[in-house]
This record gives sequence, structure tokens and C-alpha cells, in this order.
Amino acid sequence: MASKKKPFVVPVDQPVRVYDLRWEQSDPPALPKPKHRIIRGKVAKRDMRTITGVTIHQTACVFGVSDAAVKRASGDVELATARRALGVACHGLAFTGGFYALPNPLDWYVWHANALNETTLGLEVEGLYAGLEDDPDTVPREDLETTWNGPPMKLTDETVASARACLARLVNEARAAGAPLTNVFAHRQSSDTRRSDPGEAIWQKVVLDYAVPVLGLTAKPSAVFGPGRPIPVEWAPDGVRRY
Repeated sequence: MASKKKPFVVPVDQPVRVYDLRWEQSDPPALPKPKHRIIRGKVAKRDMRTITGVTIHQTACVFGVSDAAVKRASGDVELATARRALGVACHGLAFTGGFYALPNPLDWYVWHANALNETTLGLEVEGLYAGLEDDPDTVPREDLETTWNGPPMKLTDETVASARACLARLVNEARAAGAPLTNVFAHRQSSDTRRSDPGEAIWQKVVLDYAVPVLGLTAKPSAVFGPGRPIPVEWAPDGVRRY
């Protein structure tokens, strides 16, 4: 009998707290606005062999929690914050506080990336980030001009660490479950309204500095899906056209 190969486990830069909330998620999720494909009253399940990539997003906000939510979490503010992921269309959400949450099973069909919904996992990074970082040699504030929901935040090392750890967890689990997961995309590649998603800093520090060299994923800068936009030259050396 042939020996069964163990799945390749990608190393994580440093220990990061994780909240696996998948056991708490109802099927279908009790949400005011549907964020999953529902068939006959249940979330549609995908064949893991059809999942070939991960789509990277920014939340364009920072999550707060109510006193009631903290009380339900027995006074644990971080757990209450992590539970906000249960209402987000994603498979993993990396928080600015240095932890991440897994709100939906990897085979669940989640409405997170338009034409990439069916074949990718969705990773959200908490925060409001600029599409372009500011170029100090020019007068215009590129960062202010390319942030769609208010003044941009700086991407911290703590947030990068949680995003990398969450991405590694998604990749490891998916590959172990039989997914031929080889690609990484930006949400902007499948949407004409998410030009800044996930933003230059996230693309460079999470994708180019980690997903590609460490996880072995392939970025496809020229690929577009539906009305999406390619990765711009400001984000990557092999980008296509300017932002």
C-alpha cells in the first residue's frame, strides 16, 4: 500500500492568537444581509478540489464591540471583537490587535470576491488602508486620494503578523483537504468598485514578501475577472499599468 504523503505545512512567522469560530456559525448564518450562497436553506458547499486560490481584502473599517457583546463573551473584549468576523463575508479575518478569526468552513460558498467567489478563499485584513502609499517626492497625497472610506491607517507589524498567520492557516488547511491552492489575488482584480482593495502596503507585505516566497503562491498581476482591474505597477514590479 502506498504511503500517504503528509501535507506541506507552511511555517508561520510568530505565534498569533486564533479564534476558530466555525463551530459557532449557524447554517444558514443568521445575518440581516445574505453573505453566502444558499441552496435549499443551507450554505452551498464547494468541492475542495475546485479551490485554487486566496483573495486578499481589506475591511475598510475597524471593528468596535458593544457592551452587550462583551458581556456575552464573559467580559473578554478580544473574543467579542473576534466574533465580529461571524458577520463578514470571508473565511479568515486578521485583526489589528494581533489575532485572527476563522468564521466560515473553507468549503462554504461565501460572497466575498465577485467572480472569484467560487474558486478562492477570502482573507480580510482589518483596517482602512490607502490604495497607494504617499510618495514624499510629489505634492499630491496619494494615500489620501486613494482611500475610499476616510483617512488611511498605517499597516502595523502586528497586523501584518496576524494576516500572514491567518493566510498560512487557510493555505495549510485547504491543501490538507485536497485543494490545489496555488494562486493569490487582490479583490480589485474582480471588482471595478474595489480599486484600493487590499491596498499597496498589504499587497507588498502580505503577498509579495510572504505569500509568494514562503507559501509558494503565485500572483497573477495581469489577471482580471469580470470588471476587475489588474495589479498596478506601484504595487508590484511586474504590475500592469499605473494605479
